Order: sequence, then C-alpha cells, then structure tokens
Amino acid sequence: MSVYRFFYVMVFFGLLASACGGGSEADSNSAGNSPSTTAIETRPSLADEVAPDWHGVPVNLHDLAEGDCFNMYAWVNNDRHIEINTHVPCDSPHQFEIYRLVQHPARNGAVWPGNEEMAAFAVSQCYESFEDFVGVIYELSELEINYLTPNRTNFEHEVAQFRGVHCYLFHDDGSELLGSAEQSLR
Repeated sequence: MSVYRFFYVMVFFGLLASACGGGSEADSNSAGNSPSTTAIETRPSLADEVAPDWHGVPVNLHDLAEGDCFNMYAWVNNDRHIEINTHVPCDSPHQFEIYRLVQHPARNGAVWPGNEEMAAFAVSQCYESFEDFVGVIYELSELEINYLTPNRTNFEHEVAQFRGVHCYLFHDDGSELLGSAEQSLR
C-alpha cells in the first residue's frame, strides 16, 4: 500500500467518523447548525381606546374658512387609527382656530411644487399674518402656529385644483381656547 493510498484511506475514515459521530445538541448548535423551526411573525395589537366625547359637526378641515374654530379627535378601534375633525363655534371651548387662508400662487395646470416648497410657503404666510390677527408678534405670544397644506393629488386635480393653505393657532400645552384669538394680544 502506497503512502498516498494510506493517507486517502485515513482521511476518508476520519471524515466518516466525524460525520457519523454523535456530538451533543449544544455542540451542533454552537457550530451554527440550529434546529429548523418556523417562526410566525406577529404584529403587536394596538389597544382599543374608548372613542372620545366629541363636540361639533364633523368636517373636512380643508372646507373651513378664516375665523372658523375646530377640534381634532383620535383613537384606536380594532387596530385602526380613527380621526375625526369637528367644526365648533369659537365662543365655545375649542382646540384650534384658523386665522389665515391663502392660495398657493401656482398657475392652473402647474405641477406639484413638492412638500418642502409647500411647507416653506405655508410657514412664511402663517408667520407673516400672525401679528395682524393676534395683535402681538409670534415670539411674544402664548399661542403656537401650524398649517394645513393640500397634498399632491388635490393640488394637481384637473377640476378641484385645491391650493389653499390654512394657518391655525393653538395652545402648545393642549389646553382649550375660549373665544377668538383675534386681537386678543395673547
């Protein structure tokens, strides 16, 4: 028997012994051989919440006009996030008041300018008109500002071409407003 043949026979039996050898389960798992299992990925459920007692008339926020007041409500039911917006009289407690409605200056048929352009236009318009409405500059006011802008679909719609930006104000701490903030010096 030649040395090469002897070497090949020894390698063959060595490989056979290691393949048939019974190691512990911990040894085989540590070598990266984990038992095959099927894992079912589940999405965590959202806890159902009781619908809040809402006041006012349900409304699409883009249908509101300058001087209108509104509330926003949100809750979870059957893993669905539900939101409702209501129009309320400004002389009753409310969360938000629209103080400016301005149309984006894009010509008819113009393409969507993008989210950043819409946000920049809204911020500039809302900031510039705040003092005229409240009677004090924004930096000295207790009120905060935000805005609603149209989405791309509404902006580019052939018939509707909704381009309105709604500026609204509110208390940052979530407390309700009572009465209009117009010339309130708040």
